[in-house]
Amino acid sequence: MADDHTSYPVLVGLTGGIGSGKSTVASIFCSLGVPVLDLDLVGQQVTASNPEVLERLVKRFGREVLDGDRLNRKRLAEICFSSREKTKQLNDILHPLIWQKMDEWAKEQKTDYVIIEASVLIESGGCDRMGATIVVEADMPDRRQRVLSRGMQTARLFESIVSIQCSDEARRCHADFTIRNSGTVEALKEEVESLHGVLNTQFGG
Repeated sequence: MADDHTSYPVLVGLTGGIGSGKSTVASIFCSLGVPVLDLDLVGQQVTASNPEVLERLVKRFGREVLDGDRLNRKRLAEICFSSREKTKQLNDILHPLIWQKMDEWAKEQKTDYVIIEASVLIESGGCDRMGATIVVEADMPDRRQRVLSRGMQTARLFESIVSIQCSDEARRCHADFTIRNSGTVEALKEEVESLHGVLNTQFGG
């Protein structure tokens, strides 16, 4: 990358199964001064700000995804995560717009690399857009406990999401770096800080 940071930054994908702790890893990168874009959040913004997207979602999945005239995200998740085909249909609607937003955001950043956080980075083919990919792993019991403790998802929905996401073994095939989130937050922070140094060396001027 150029010293003046005028070039497009390297996109470093950050992914992992539900409950793996990728959002915690993303927050640590952010605290180190690395710009982070959460593609799941971008997807929410796209559906909230684009009436045409909402219309396509209703046409594809039915009016049951609505709560009044607003999108019921929980219901949409229950429907779409019930099968790989429905998940693919959702991705086909949202991802072209999400990639566009990602590119626009990345061009505004002034660092050598940025973090692109995404739950289904591999499943969506997003790895092909990345200069490197980080996979966060954790044991399934720990992942389940983390998710259910948030109180935002049921055990049934957790299992449905796990079933349509790719396995850790499949993620490793796409990983340039792997972070094992099996210890303390302090240990995780040290691991991320170490990786940050590696990425700075690899992608820095």
